[in-house]
Amino acid sequence: MKESCDFYKNEKAIARGVKYCGKLSSKILGLMFVSAPGNGAFLPDVKDIHMNFVRFELRVVWLDGNFTVMHQTIARKWRLYNGPEGAKHVLELPVDRKYDIKVGDKLKIKIYENRK
Repeated sequence: MKESCDFYKNEKAIARGVKYCGKLSSKILGLMFVSAPGNGAFLPDVKDIHMNFVRFELRVVWLDGNFTVMHQTIARKWRLYNGPEGAKHVLELPVDRKYDIKVGDKLKIKIYENRK
């Protein structure tokens, strides 16, 4: 079963159906080798990422252990990105959508299983 998650800010959904990459293999693969970002990916307990074999740009959001936004950037193909000191998680989102996320925002996460 695949896991997904939703992210909320002030009880309002800001990202739904995000791929939850909880296992080591899914953290390593992330969104590599797929043709589109879908709804994005969440990588818990990951600070640094690479964009090798990722075919599109991503909005990357670094979160601390309390899910507070620490930094965000547009990640480009074939580059490495180091999270800021204290970062605990990475949220990767499609760049073609608007997100009301800024540094200092506190997010909440809901994790669920897809039964497909």
